[in-house]
Formats: sequence, C-alpha cells, structure tokens
Amino acid sequence: MKQMKQAALLAVVAMVAAGVLWPSQAAAWGRGHFYVIGTGPAGPRTATLQALDTIKRMDVIAAPDQHVKLFREYVGNKPVLFDPWTDIWDYKGKPQQKLNNEELAQFKVERFRIRDERVAQFKRLLAEGKDIGLLDYGNPCLYGPSHWYVEQFDPEDVVIIPGMGCDAAAMAALGRSTIPAHDTRFVLQTAPFSLLGWGIKERQILQDLARYPCTMVFYMALWKPKELFAALGEVLPPDMPCAVVYWAGYPDRERILRGTVADMGEKLSKDKEKFMGLLLVGQFMAGKPYESAMKRIQENLKK
Repeated sequence: MKQMKQAALLAVVAMVAAGVLWPSQAAAWGRGHFYVIGTGPAGPRTATLQALDTIKRMDVIAAPDQHVKLFREYVGNKPVLFDPWTDIWDYKGKPQQKLNNEELAQFKVERFRIRDERVAQFKRLLAEGKDIGLLDYGNPCLYGPSHWYVEQFDPEDVVIIPGMGCDAAAMAALGRSTIPAHDTRFVLQTAPFSLLGWGIKERQILQDLARYPCTMVFYMALWKPKELFAALGEVLPPDMPCAVVYWAGYPDRERILRGTVADMGEKLSKDKEKFMGLLLVGQFMAGKPYESAMKRIQENLKK
C-alpha cells in the first residue's frame, strides 16, 4: 500500500513538473495559432471533448454573445474580442437580402474592410504568442462562415477542431438511415442558392439529379420555401416525403415538421421560423429504408 501511495505521489509530481517545465504549444512554435473550434449545433451537450478542451486552453476568444453564454464554463474569464459575424452578413444591422442597391454596393466594400481589420488584430495577437479560439457552430468545413477568416492566414497558423453538424442531429431526430435507404444512390448536402442560384432559376441540375434516387439535405432552405418546392415539384413525385428538423440538437426547442413535395412549401411558408431548420427530402423517410436496401444488395449479389 505504501509503495502504491509513493508511486501515485511521484506521478502527480511528474505531471506538475511537466506543466511547469514543458513550454506551451504556442511558445514551442514561437507564435500563437488561430483555432477554429466546431462546437456542434446546441452547446456543450453536442460538442466534442476535444472542442471543450481546446476552448479551455485558448488565450483569447472570438464568438457571438450566444456562444459565450453557452460555453461560459469553458470560456471562463478569457478576453472575448468581438462577434466575428457582426457586419459580415448584415450592413448596419440590416440583413443583406433587404439592402437597396446603394446599401448593397457599400456593404460589398465594408464587409471586406471590417474582415481585414479583424484579421490584422488576430495576426498581432498571434505574433505575441497568443492562441485565438474562434467558436463556430456545427461542422466548420460545411457551410462554416469561419472561412471568411481562415483563408487569410498561412495554413500552418490554422488549426480546425472538427464538430458535429446539425445534419447529424437532424438525422438522429428523424431516426432513419439516409443511406443505405431503398435504392438511394447518394446523399446530397447543399443549399438552394448553391444548387439553383439565388433566384432558384437554374433548374437543369434538378432534372439531372432526378435521374438517380438520392437523399437531399438542404441548409438555409426556409427563406423562400414556395419557390424551392415549385422547383422540386417539377422533377420529384408529389408524394415524396420531406421533413424539416427545427433547432436540431436543442433538447428544449427541437421539433419536426413533416410533409411531401406537394404540400411542404405551403406548410413552411406558414411557419414563423425562417432560419434554424434543416430540410431533408427523400424516400428514406418511408417504410424500412435500411432493410429494403439490404434486400436489394442481396439480390444484386446473385447477378
């Protein structure tokens, strides 16, 4: 027993010595690093241990107030520089899609000027050996706005901490296999403006996609739902299942709205929430999608 206590004491002493004698990662590199931390869709409950540990180790934080509140336990008393998204998606508090022509012209200049000022501030802190943590929602590399900043740095100065996206939370809420699912060939993750352009007028791509059974996952799809589903209705059967998972991953706010291609546009237009929802379209929501896919695979093995 005495030997065990001595061994435990030595281990503690070694850990303390390591913390005192070993230089921090920033000091070892001679400069700080810019960390983009994927925090999941709903606060610490859906963040990884790696993300939480990284937030604790940062010298300074860049994050909106909501993020700081959600992760207060991990942010602690660290300086919070600013909300990195203010003035990037709006102009003087007005959303970019509501700007008139004169405001839009000014916005196109101002958002880059403000971005560059912030990047310069980040770089000064990195030169001082500070590690900066920018808190990004979900998966930073899938519609993650943090790349407004990331691309302005030497790649060696950037560390991206992966996070669970709202797609994972939404699929878990639906409780279905998106693939394998019946005869589904692939899963498409996009946004209406990426797939069809801002005016939802580039329809040929939908006709091409409709040749193959797929599961569609749409981000930022609640803005013009009638226009989107008018386009989808041109190539998909009217009874194709659809669902929107609102506030995916938030235990007290998550809800699901179900429908079909025929009626989903109308349903979404009546819902008050116009942003925090992920749209999924596909046959995976009908029947037993996984079992059906397995049976198809077995049949194909015989050929």
